[in-house]
Amino acid sequence: MFSYQIGSALSILYIAFRVSTANLAPITDCDEVFNYWEPLHFVLYGTGMQTWEYAPQFALRTYAYLLPIAAVAKSYQFLLDWLPLSLVQQLSTLLQLTPGNTTTSFMSGLGQENKPLLFAMLRSFLALISCYSELSFLDAVSGAISPTIAHWTALVSLTAAGNFHASQAFLPSSSVMILWRLSAANQLRENHAFAILWGLVAVLAVGWPFCAVLFLSTGFWALWNAGLGDVFPEMSRGKFQFGPTIHVLFRTFVHAVVIQAIVMAIDYHFYGQIVSPIWNIFVYNAQSGGDELYGVEPLSYYIKNMLLNFNLIS
Repeated sequence: MFSYQIGSALSILYIAFRVSTANLAPITDCDEVFNYWEPLHFVLYGTGMQTWEYAPQFALRTYAYLLPIAAVAKSYQFLLDWLPLSLVQQLSTLLQLTPGNTTTSFMSGLGQENKPLLFAMLRSFLALISCYSELSFLDAVSGAISPTIAHWTALVSLTAAGNFHASQAFLPSSSVMILWRLSAANQLRENHAFAILWGLVAVLAVGWPFCAVLFLSTGFWALWNAGLGDVFPEMSRGKFQFGPTIHVLFRTFVHAVVIQAIVMAIDYHFYGQIVSPIWNIFVYNAQSGGDELYGVEPLSYYIKNMLLNFNLIS
């Protein structure tokens, strides 16, 4: 029987497909360039253009979202500094770059930073992480529902244009997609603590608080399994205990406080003041009309978007 567990033949083929096609997808969103790759360049090299979203008076973006990929970039750069040029050229070819571009970047004033190759490696890394979450979700679907449903889900995912573009995108929406898969996989395996934890990371650390609606059902289901579903029948018999439910709420509160504290400490370091970008972006979009800055799409936009990105299933 086909298995989606990491290490299986099917998972290796799946990962190979996602990683090998990562650098074939164009960057379709200007925000990815100027709000994430450009600030990442600033974090790594100390230079880069600042968009208004990163201006301290607005502070709509969190630097906490950039630091994990910055750490990966540093480790990759260390590796590239030690690899022979011949191996770097082979790696460049594998990642859809031409050997000539690699040589040029090594001979330029950039020294051994080799930024084009590093960029391609980071996109491949993002695709790898996305693929891991995808396989984790498919494995959970196979075990909790049925292998047939998992196979159909995999087919739809592999052929969806939206997933092709989102897998390696350095955007909060793509990161939320990854974290939702991990959360849903843990929920299907009845590991509710981690299901909620991944949701908290998505809401608090990615900088896109609007995704909280995706995880409301996750939290409710965890509370229901902790005993909330027995409230009325048990209370009518005087037997209900609030302990398990209170435990879930307290654990979630502690995790949320810790994550938010880490995020705010990081942003304090970069902004030089106490800020909460997730609150700022929520207020900007919900109250000040910032969500209408570039116009409002009609309802048909979402139908067209689904047809374009998930053609088979839609």
